Amino acid sequence: MRYTVTAAAGLGLLASSVPASAQLLPPPGAVSWQGPHVGLSIGGEWSRLSDSVSVAPTPAGAVPGSAAVAGSNASLRSAHRGNVTGGGQLGYDWQLNNLVFGVEGDIRGGGPSVSTTIGAGSPNLAAGDNFKADSDFNASVRGRLGYAWNQFLFYGTGGVAFADAHLRANYPATTIGGLAVPGSTASGSTTLIGPTGGGGIEYAVSPNLSVAGEYRYTDYGHDTIRLGSVPTAAAGGLVASAPVTGRIGLRDNTLLFKVNYRFGAPLPPQPMPAAAPAPPPPPAPKVFIVFFDWDRDTITAEGRQIVQQAADAYRTGAPVQIQVTGYTDRSGSPGYNQRLSERRANNVANALASLGVPRNQMLVSGRGENDNRVPTADGVREPQNRRVEITAP
Repeated sequence: MRYTVTAAAGLGLLASSVPASAQLLPPPGAVSWQGPHVGLSIGGEWSRLSDSVSVAPTPAGAVPGSAAVAGSNASLRSAHRGNVTGGGQLGYDWQLNNLVFGVEGDIRGGGPSVSTTIGAGSPNLAAGDNFKADSDFNASVRGRLGYAWNQFLFYGTGGVAFADAHLRANYPATTIGGLAVPGSTASGSTTLIGPTGGGGIEYAVSPNLSVAGEYRYTDYGHDTIRLGSVPTAAAGGLVASAPVTGRIGLRDNTLLFKVNYRFGAPLPPQPMPAAAPAPPPPPAPKVFIVFFDWDRDTITAEGRQIVQQAADAYRTGAPVQIQVTGYTDRSGSPGYNQRLSERRANNVANALASLGVPRNQMLVSGRGENDNRVPTADGVREPQNRRVEITAP
């Protein structure tokens, strides 16, 4: 029981030492061992199973040579026996850089068995008396502490282990001095508890699959079992009943091959993607303005220089459709001004065409006295409004 309490306290301390908010993560680019895992194991055990069986003396004394003689004792102390064992495990690991620590529980079937049959001539025991001790399963709850290197994890493990143990005594029927002593069987079971410890190497085959080799030594200790009562020959030609007590112990060395599936471990927080830079604003359209004299549609010398600049700009860039728009001031009638603005626009378009700008790349229109550059009252001769605008997107 003391091992159970100690193991529970140790595992509780381990769990409480992990802050809920801690970022327990492997180094960048390394295998992550953090998270739950479940798996299967198979291997071999080299065990030493020992027992003894005692028959208590009856108050009236015992008759030597009986099948179950009061006061008799039988002992089994096996050499190391090998057997195959297998089972499964379940655990959880935390990781801080290269340090990995966690808890794991396992259960395995298969166990050692030892038996003996008494031969003729054994004192206080009859020939054919048979005794057997065995164990069917064992389990453990352990802590793990390891160091991660590349795809390997080197670890030690220790905790508390449990094993069932069975003891059976068979006394065949016999006749002693004309007294028939019936055959009988005494048996019982117990759970042995003791410390276990060892270590292993685990290899990550993939982010979710790993294999491991592990060695552990376990001393399950000893326990006393009350097996019941058996008939025995007593003085005076009587058949009496005597209690039978057994004692059993187990120690073993275990070598296991383990396969673990690791569920998705928490991934390191990914940096937020950098916000894409805002696209640059589209370039402002190029505008060339050709001014005209009052009530004229002919291009002045200054105006021809502006037209030349517009044609040069067109040739240096990708071919685009340019807009040639004529305007007037607000002197004169709207109808006259509309026709005047169209003549001005066409004259500028013809000048651009003569400088190499295809006419089909121009959208030519007149706006008359609309869209004044300088707002004025009707009838005002404003030079800024007598113009043609050449706009290239």
